[in-house]
Amino acid sequence: MNFSKLDAFFKQLPMCGIPGCELAITYQGESVYRAAAGFADAKQTRPASENDLYYVFSISKISTCVAAMQLVEKGVIALDDPVSKYLPAFAHLTVKNGAGKPVPAKNAMTVLHLFTMTGGLNYNCDTAPLLRARMEPDADTLRIVNAMAKVPLEFEPGTKFLYSLCHDVLAAVVEVASGMRFADYVQTHIFDPLGMKDTGYHLPEALLPRMADLYKSRHCVPVADPIELWNNYTFTDRYDSGGAGLYSSTPDQIRLLTALANGGKTADGYSLLRPETVREMGVNRLSDEVLPSFFPSRLFGYGWGLCGRAHQNPTLSLSRSSIGEFGWDGAAGAFGLADPEKQIALYFAMHSKGCQYAYQVVHPILRNLAYEAIEDL
Repeated sequence: MNFSKLDAFFKQLPMCGIPGCELAITYQGESVYRAAAGFADAKQTRPASENDLYYVFSISKISTCVAAMQLVEKGVIALDDPVSKYLPAFAHLTVKNGAGKPVPAKNAMTVLHLFTMTGGLNYNCDTAPLLRARMEPDADTLRIVNAMAKVPLEFEPGTKFLYSLCHDVLAAVVEVASGMRFADYVQTHIFDPLGMKDTGYHLPEALLPRMADLYKSRHCVPVADPIELWNNYTFTDRYDSGGAGLYSSTPDQIRLLTALANGGKTADGYSLLRPETVREMGVNRLSDEVLPSFFPSRLFGYGWGLCGRAHQNPTLSLSRSSIGEFGWDGAAGAFGLADPEKQIALYFAMHSKGCQYAYQVVHPILRNLAYEAIEDL
């Protein structure tokens, strides 16, 4: 394997408005590339390293989908179950009509709609029902998610794709179906068995010194400015955001992605998911009618499956990954993929919000250079 081209590109990223970053790649369950570049702090006194922690934001969705698929695999949850089976507050939803006024929804929201972001929810975290719920003394995951049911849907469930709070609702379904607090379920069934010791939903004060500084990128300028170290999706100490709540490390995230890339099994034999379940996660679930509402320009050739984006057309995507490769990214620029066909996993960590250069350029280049190096045996 020759990673020289990837290495040269990666090490230049701090000059492109990405103050600090890490990259980990595994192939057939073995680590083949680990690197860090830049600094973890704005004063440039801490070189970036695998000891650093980050808010991974929407990378959290991968763990949430794995948790939910474990329960699907066991028959505890079915994809076609109505969400109201677990969360009765979702039994009588409203949807905006052509004039923007709420009317009763005709379609029931299902668990599959939550996985595929077709539930009709949006990502407005400041609606009146949510703000009221967040102020209540017992504002836990279920109470806040139930408040989401009071907000009119953007469209009938199943008719369009809209990136939204669907995976936060999915976390609440897992909580009810499992009988465990969502954070406890994920800790017990994913983080602990995989040895993910630096991952969780509520950052302990003792870990603050290990957190990388958080930045905000300037538009069209390779500069990032330090901002307050805060996860705006951690609404309360009792709310476990399945969509964006995690802090984590690069070693922890690559462990999870490596297990998914290797048929759901870890090197020491723990079965996270069955191989056939993992393959199903990378299958596009959006119909031809819904798919056009998904496409942002950076994801042509991809659909959306049961764990984020799902690769389906290399001619359009220009991706060297297999059909069925899946994963997602985060609001501060993190990027993860699992390729069960080629047994490749990749995780890229950074901590700068609004960096379009990362999504549009860095992620696809790192992905393709990684595949080029691995396939150049």
